[in-house]
Amino acid sequence: MDETRKPQTDQGKQGFSLLELLLVIAIIFILAGMAIISISSTLPSQQSQAALNAATAVFHKGHDAAISERRDYELVIPSVTPPNQIGLERLELSGGVTTLPVVTLPEPAEFGLDPSISVAPETGLATPSTCSNGLCFGGTLTQLWQPDGTFIQTNGQPLNAVVYIMIPGTPTAQRAFTILGSTGRIRTYRWTGAQWILQ
Repeated sequence: MDETRKPQTDQGKQGFSLLELLLVIAIIFILAGMAIISISSTLPSQQSQAALNAATAVFHKGHDAAISERRDYELVIPSVTPPNQIGLERLELSGGVTTLPVVTLPEPAEFGLDPSISVAPETGLATPSTCSNGLCFGGTLTQLWQPDGTFIQTNGQPLNAVVYIMIPGTPTAQRAFTILGSTGRIRTYRWTGAQWILQ
């Protein structure tokens, strides 16, 4: 019996050519570039949505705490530049006031309305031209929630209001929410570039 062996060849294990490696690297760079472009175009929208969530949380807290604690809660808007802070004060039975921590909108969001938008999210509400820094409270100086959940103005009447949130220079990232004074109900909206859409 002949026991000579043939040497094994590595024909199945040749590896990749330089051209194949360059092609794979090029595809990876193209996909990474597409991902970066996609992320950068949606970032302002995500930032304004985060700001909308932060602001509506303050309004929900004011409404819910007024009902559960049977106390009036007043909305507080600090005078800061840019306008990006909002808070609450609990009006105590003894006549005192308890100030709750102020909420700052995530940067670069702020209260405001892009000048290219001239319509309100709901009919019957204040037009955007009558708003101060995106806070449309009809000129009333005091806004508060009562223990029955109503959102009222200085004269004690229910206050229907709109709050606008923007990313400066990005109209399509505009957000808004409305408050129905008689119930304290909140509805959120986003601007599509042509109209407001209920979220």
